[in-house]
Amino acid sequence: MAIWQFQCNIVPKRTNMKNLSLDEILSWDGIPQPANQITFLKREKTWTSDIIQYGKSDETCLEFVFENGILKEIVCRLDLRNLTKSKLAEILDYVKEINAMLWTNGNMLSPKMEEVVEVMKRSEANRFCKNPKEYILNKSRTVG
Repeated sequence: MAIWQFQCNIVPKRTNMKNLSLDEILSWDGIPQPANQITFLKREKTWTSDIIQYGKSDETCLEFVFENGILKEIVCRLDLRNLTKSKLAEILDYVKEINAMLWTNGNMLSPKMEEVVEVMKRSEANRFCKNPKEYILNKSRTVG
């Protein structure tokens, strides 16, 4: 993942989320498999046949991760350097279409524009994109 990407997972909507482990939250195992043929990002080649990827890995992309032909997880990375409202809307429409939610940093998000944008604004990726030099200087101060 690139520093300018906001990462989340697209997870199946369930009623018992609080009772699930992180692996169970992220997994599509045992859930009807959502469509992995999307048109709003270009399909890209990957290093393994177990991943179907749309979009370039250092830009906005979706990765469908399979194990033995069964979808295990959907990873979503949003390039905050140039993410458009229309591209985000297409992704959120897809999430709604497959009856899913977004999971990031221990938080479950509804596929609603306002909610997702608010969380992205508070992200490390956004802090980097707003002022890369200041972000790196601040990081180096906390490490050293």
